Amino acid sequence: MYHEKHIVVIIPARGGSKRLKRKNIYPVHGKPMVGWAIDATKNSSLIDRTYVTSEDPEILTVSETFGASSIVRPPALAEDHVFKMVPIRHAVEWIEAQGDNQNPDIVVILQANSPEVETRHLENAIKKLVDDGKQEIFSVDKNLNQNAAFRVMTRDCVFQRELSTNCGVYITDEYDVHTKEDVDIVEQRMKEKGLV
Repeated sequence: MYHEKHIVVIIPARGGSKRLKRKNIYPVHGKPMVGWAIDATKNSSLIDRTYVTSEDPEILTVSETFGASSIVRPPALAEDHVFKMVPIRHAVEWIEAQGDNQNPDIVVILQANSPEVETRHLENAIKKLVDDGKQEIFSVDKNLNQNAAFRVMTRDCVFQRELSTNCGVYITDEYDVHTKEDVDIVEQRMKEKGLV
């Protein structure tokens, strides 16, 4: 059932992070942060392809070394004021414009600054979306607060202008990185979880 769907991951990774410069390629346990996100997708039998969208050539080059495909994001879509879904929509449109019959049925939006995300989290959320007939599944913490680590959406939901009411949640314990102090915290958490 899941393998009948074409499932892609889009990792938004702009170069203009403010608090922690070059955040998306900042090393966490010796690996660029975006590399952890890409690796979580490569071990999945459900995910067909992983893309990184960025306006930053260095981030795209680093991402390619981990096996992701690059989507060059227009600089205007990398500004602070741009709604988060705009570069995702641009990425899906770019994928569909390639004309290789690889149009996505399901889009996983995975944040590069959540290096604790594991393959099983992504696969379980994908299965939940399909099994429960939802348009969107988003990651939350144990208190049901959105932790922004990832979202799984139908292709149509990506382009929906109003908020989806047909959504569900996937509980996961993730910590997103915005500062050097966050890096120290997440490195310790990853050790405790046996991820390194």
